Amino acid sequence: MSHPSLHLTARDFDAYAAEKATSKAYSRPRLEVKQRALAWARGVVARLSELGISVDVHGSDEHPSIRNKHRADCQWVFFWRDQAARDELDRLLDRGRSISDAIDDPSPYTRHAFLALRISEGEVQVCFAVHPDAKVDVDNLRARLSATEEETGEPASPLAAELTSALHALPEQFSFGAGGGDRVACSAATPDAITEMLRRAADGQVPLWIGWSVPRETAIEHADILDEQLEDALVALAPIYRLVAWSRENDRIALDRKLEGIEQERARAHAELEAENERWRSEQARARERSMEQARARGDERVEAALPARRPTLATLFKSTSGGGAGRGGEPRPAPRHGAEGGAPARRAPHGEAEPQAKAEAPQRPPAQPAPRAQRAPSGEPDAAAKPAPEPAKGGAIEKGSRVRVRRGPFGDKIGVVSELDGRGGARVLLGLLATRLELDDLELVVEGRDRPALSTSHRKPLAPTPRKAR
Repeated sequence: MSHPSLHLTARDFDAYAAEKATSKAYSRPRLEVKQRALAWARGVVARLSELGISVDVHGSDEHPSIRNKHRADCQWVFFWRDQAARDELDRLLDRGRSISDAIDDPSPYTRHAFLALRISEGEVQVCFAVHPDAKVDVDNLRARLSATEEETGEPASPLAAELTSALHALPEQFSFGAGGGDRVACSAATPDAITEMLRRAADGQVPLWIGWSVPRETAIEHADILDEQLEDALVALAPIYRLVAWSRENDRIALDRKLEGIEQERARAHAELEAENERWRSEQARARERSMEQARARGDERVEAALPARRPTLATLFKSTSGGGAGRGGEPRPAPRHGAEGGAPARRAPHGEAEPQAKAEAPQRPPAQPAPRAQRAPSGEPDAAAKPAPEPAKGGAIEKGSRVRVRRGPFGDKIGVVSELDGRGGARVLLGLLATRLELDDLELVVEGRDRPALSTSHRKPLAPTPRKAR
């Protein structure tokens, strides 16, 4: 054979001894047997495919698990219908099955007819089995055994005769029975005997078994030819599998109509569920929209409450004033403040300087004459008369290289050096690590010889005060 061999040894059989069955410490030798068995099974699949039987191959758990009721006392290799066919039947088999049944028997292997290789401590066997839980296959078998001439249009029980003929064609070592009970040679099979075995299997909840068992000693003695013999035995059971296992070509219970009804019911249930989900999604969307509208309304109310009670409108914002004494919105303008003598308004100090306080001993200045209003420049040109002339810097003229003190702004009271004059009333001043442009109005010249305060942000150390010359 070109495919991997099974080649069972005494060590392989010992891996499934009763004292090792519940321990995971012996899972490694059982795993090795399982891997060799699955590799050997590929040759069986190829030969069944040549006969027109498409099967999937699965192995039972080699360690104690819930599938084998926490007892790994044998290794199964299953050959059964493919995944699509199993899914199609499971939808029918699951109907009416309680949760307790699923918990008691979580293994899916009892729900479908199958061919199998089984290795235990005392023997190796190949078989065809169908469990009472495989209701579709069992019903299909019962229908074949009980078919009459009126149902088939052929001589009485032709389907049952076809099954018994296939059993008689098996080698004489093959037998059939219910589970591990008494077995009958396949050469002596009759429809009544098969029906009786089906009844016993249903009563004991054990599978109807058809196959060949090889004792351990015989398997070890003939290990060199056993692999091919087991493969040939499974292929010999293929006609039994084809006659009993339900398929669309072997439908004796009109299951096609049931499956179509189930599919229609599933489609209707799916459509109803989808419609219900769509209604729920629409309700959720409307609820979200209402919630957003309420949130926007609450936000508008909070904004309205936060605004002042009297707000300008278009009618009051651009309303023309009719008198000189009326201010914005029709309110009277406040009276101008006058100086000490009540003539002209008091002069405001330049920006950044404190207003001079009137003293009793200081001479009173004459009231200032109002300056003539400058003529407005044409549109697009700056109003030269309206722009005040820059105030000369304190302490003299500021030139390039002059040390200056910033009078206001973020760098107020900092001392820097003028690096450039732009000729437009501005200067570039170096302030330690920084350089910035300032208006000359914001600078005052630092007179040499005066104490210079330390630069709090400069990287330079403060200079010591220059000693004054003695007079």
